[in-house]
Amino acid sequence: MHASRILSVAFVALFIPRLAITQTKSVYTLPDPVKIELSRLDEAYTILDQFSEKVWAGWTDYMNFPFMMKFQNGLRVLTGHPNPPEGFVLYPDIQVHGLSVYIDTTHLNDFKIKIPVSVGGGVLSYGTYHDNPVTIVDLSITNAGDTLTPGSTENHILIFIHELMHCYQEKIMPESYGNLDLNPDLNFALYSEIEGLSLAKAYQQDSKDKALPFLMDFCIARSLKFKGMNNDELNSARCDEFREGEAVYSEVRILQSLQNGFKSNLTPEQDPEYTQFKNTGPLLDKYFSRLVRNTPKTLEIYEKNYDYGCFEALLLQQYFEGWQKEIGSGSWLDLILRKNINLNESDSLQSLRRFDDIYQISSLREKHSKIINGRDDTYRMFQTLKGQTYVISFKPISHYAAGNVDKTKTNYKLGLIEMYPDGIGAISFDGVTLDMKPVPVEINQLYYIKVVDPDPSKSNKPYSIDFQSKDKNEIYHNVTITTPIFTLKAPQVMIRERAGRVKFIIMSRT
Repeated sequence: MHASRILSVAFVALFIPRLAITQTKSVYTLPDPVKIELSRLDEAYTILDQFSEKVWAGWTDYMNFPFMMKFQNGLRVLTGHPNPPEGFVLYPDIQVHGLSVYIDTTHLNDFKIKIPVSVGGGVLSYGTYHDNPVTIVDLSITNAGDTLTPGSTENHILIFIHELMHCYQEKIMPESYGNLDLNPDLNFALYSEIEGLSLAKAYQQDSKDKALPFLMDFCIARSLKFKGMNNDELNSARCDEFREGEAVYSEVRILQSLQNGFKSNLTPEQDPEYTQFKNTGPLLDKYFSRLVRNTPKTLEIYEKNYDYGCFEALLLQQYFEGWQKEIGSGSWLDLILRKNINLNESDSLQSLRRFDDIYQISSLREKHSKIINGRDDTYRMFQTLKGQTYVISFKPISHYAAGNVDKTKTNYKLGLIEMYPDGIGAISFDGVTLDMKPVPVEINQLYYIKVVDPDPSKSNKPYSIDFQSKDKNEIYHNVTITTPIFTLKAPQVMIRERAGRVKFIIMSRT
């Protein structure tokens, strides 16, 4: 089973700054952590002013894409939008690299934002300008906990650069391809690991001649991994690898450029977590460490796009000058590597022998076969579950449901389904706690926990609820929900029921 789902792809619309601003500032004053995050974005622009074309020749439009930052207290901050949607007002006291800042305070709550914070997001269309959709970087910013994360400012700056490169990629490669969610069979998983192993070995060599045999191994493994896939699947896989891998490559190239020094507009006095990239070594090391860590994972396919694509691009940059010009003409990272290596039949036979001698392919096959069979057996088991169904939705608070699950719990991934045959135990974050009995649990579409009570006849009703109040929108406040298989506590919950199914929607995390 290779491909199962198609996701949409965002399109880019360019704009020019709006000349007349008529909105005025509200009485709200931005918390210091929000101001610091905006200063980090300003620093990202400052760095790109100096080094963007070290990443990709012609990358100069990074100021054309607004940022929207969404904080846990309900605040939304929008920078550089030419036509801010309804709800946003100008905040005149701050600009980000000359760009106007707008805020939306219509959904504020009492949550206290504090450093350190974590950042995640992507690229989407938001609002219009001259009847064209505006492409923005959309970010969710959440409290990371009470322990400072070393280098977190640097990591945030790199994330901003990563997302801006995604925006620029529409110029590099304007043609769009379906974003298929690939589910590996044994063949795919086996040769995927050999790809990662060979890329790591090639990157560790100190010359092109020494790296070439491992690059050949990569190309042969890639051919065998893609065997039997149709053109739609191939283009989707290669497109994902380029988009994600090349965005990570932009981070690495920026870090390499910063090693020789740069002009900074942000000081550690303004941002206590910032070291002005004084020590880029550990930051660079994490990319190779992540490649090594993700390579053996049987079921983690999409995440490997970030690592494999990045190191293909780095190896092309190191050994094959002019490779970037070929991307826009319809080629892909792995195909450009193969073209430059000039593989022949003898090289292919030699790589196949090396699969035994260097990569221990028989042992890899046994390992991946066991995991693939376990996944398929688990999926069939879940398909047989019948009874009272419960769904817990974290969608309104944009919380990744699996993020708090103990990593040692047995988990099989299939598309956007994560299956925990032995359950997920207890999870807790902010004001939300969930204590689950050891029953099979699915996490679907990132935000939804699904569980089935196979014997609902033992209870008179599917759940009981204790709450402080209920508002006109049918949202329960300060809630404890008890079912035969779990207890849920949350600040705000909405409930939707139909025969045999109850959905608990978490509306607030505090």
